[in-house]
Amino acid sequence: MAQLTPSAPPEVRPARAAPSVEGGAPMRASLSPLLPRHGVRPWSPRGLGVLALLTVTYFGAAKLGLMLAVVHRSATAVWPPTGIAIAGLLILGYRAWPAIAIAAFAANITTTGTVPTCVCIAAGNTLEALAAAYLVNRFANGRAAFYSGMASFRYTGLAGLASTAVSATFGTASLLMAGTTTWARAHAVWFTWWLGDMGGAFVVAPMLILWSNAVPVEWTRRQKLEVACLFGLLLVAGQAVFGWITPVGPDPVVLKFLCMPILAWIAYRFDPRTAATAVFLLATVAVWGTVRTAMVLGPGALNTSLQLIQIFLAVTAGATLVLAAVVYERSRAEAAVRAASQELREAMAELEAFSHAVSHDLRQPIAAIMNYSVILEEDAGLDAEDLRMLRRIRASAASAAQLLDQLVKFMWAGQPAATQRVLDMTALAREACAEAVVGSEDGGTVHFELQDLPPAFGNPQLLGRVLHNLLSNAIKFTRGRETRRVVISGRVEEGVNVYSVTDNGMGFDPALGDAVFQPFLRPKVDPAFAGTGLGLAIAAKIVRRYGGRVGAESDGASGARFWFSLPIVGG
Repeated sequence: MAQLTPSAPPEVRPARAAPSVEGGAPMRASLSPLLPRHGVRPWSPRGLGVLALLTVTYFGAAKLGLMLAVVHRSATAVWPPTGIAIAGLLILGYRAWPAIAIAAFAANITTTGTVPTCVCIAAGNTLEALAAAYLVNRFANGRAAFYSGMASFRYTGLAGLASTAVSATFGTASLLMAGTTTWARAHAVWFTWWLGDMGGAFVVAPMLILWSNAVPVEWTRRQKLEVACLFGLLLVAGQAVFGWITPVGPDPVVLKFLCMPILAWIAYRFDPRTAATAVFLLATVAVWGTVRTAMVLGPGALNTSLQLIQIFLAVTAGATLVLAAVVYERSRAEAAVRAASQELREAMAELEAFSHAVSHDLRQPIAAIMNYSVILEEDAGLDAEDLRMLRRIRASAASAAQLLDQLVKFMWAGQPAATQRVLDMTALAREACAEAVVGSEDGGTVHFELQDLPPAFGNPQLLGRVLHNLLSNAIKFTRGRETRRVVISGRVEEGVNVYSVTDNGMGFDPALGDAVFQPFLRPKVDPAFAGTGLGLAIAAKIVRRYGGRVGAESDGASGARFWFSLPIVGG
């Protein structure tokens, strides 16, 4: 067993694979086949039209948000443009930033402030969106952020919490430098500004991004009815909690978390896009109802109520989107597993058909070759050279038959075993020794030392084959030794029984290690050690079926030790 030559197995590649996982966290994976990125040239007629639409949409949303400004005319607790800007840059690319800058400047200059102040505010709004887009693209899978639980968490921290502080800081600083606010009010202005931008990042951006991805969704009639009922129930809950149609009282905020079970059910039952739409619907109802209720209490109460609503919406949106992403990720993984299982079943069926053809259809021509060679040798009156060639033909046919038998056994080793029971491994090893001696031409010259072995649980035919193959391997590679010795031993370790077959044969290259258990590894130094290269592979395949391990040790000169482990009975 001095030198072995491995044959490389064919590469197997699944048709569709689930997202890779490393260390329990999804690795960054491109979803471009599912989520095609829109390529828009910014200076083409279509590109200019898209940028103009982004500008108009941002401007309109900004004017609506500034209508709710209380602490300062430039600071509002409701600011959808942040979500529009983040979604626009993620969808169209970084080159769409001029549209955001122009719209932000126009919205502020038409509301209040000087040109330098409005330029500074617009710069903060633009840098906020650029920072969010960069961080999400870099660390949260870009537009595919809401199809992975970990990426959704990262979006929450990067775009929802961190980047929104940029605009709040720029805006508050510009107001302080312009003298339109005081240091005493700066904290309230910054906090209101930040919460408003955070609401846009959590509520508006996910919905726009998910709808832009254009993932086809096919619902059954029952699913359509279910989602319609859930959205209707969400509107009813919104009325009961926030009073968006008629006021329900001066302080409905204490009941707002009653909406969470509905959103959780939508996230669990449907896709992230539907969940984001439900969050946006609830946000619209919550803001409208809060404004209706708080207006009668005065501007101060309105701003405080809107701040609380933004915190509620941030928590609600983050939890809902992460849950929807996890469910979506799991459904994709299950679909990939089902597809792989189907492919595996088809491959197994083809393999079984091939095994049947090999084990039955090839036996007849091989047997015919051997039979006709015997007839020719006995009756054809051939000379010595012809007889030598005829015997070589018969030897080759016998080798082919042996390889065929081993291939069938290798396939058989992977089939389910019907009989499972507690086995006396000492008795099973004794039978395997006798079988190996009978099956070998010179096995009678080997001295076997059989020690007491711990019992095992399994199929006697399968585990008997393991022992037989290891013993046959030991008998073969002790040829040429003056004294041939094989020791079968066993010991109990933590959680497993370890069984060993040790011989004093020629050994194998220590660098090979456990590679000797690979299929079709053959010695190349001496015809006396020729074989099919499947004996050890069959043993390893059977042991691994039982959750065990195999191993081999040798110094390359004074023998080898082959061992396998099995779980302890009742352990």
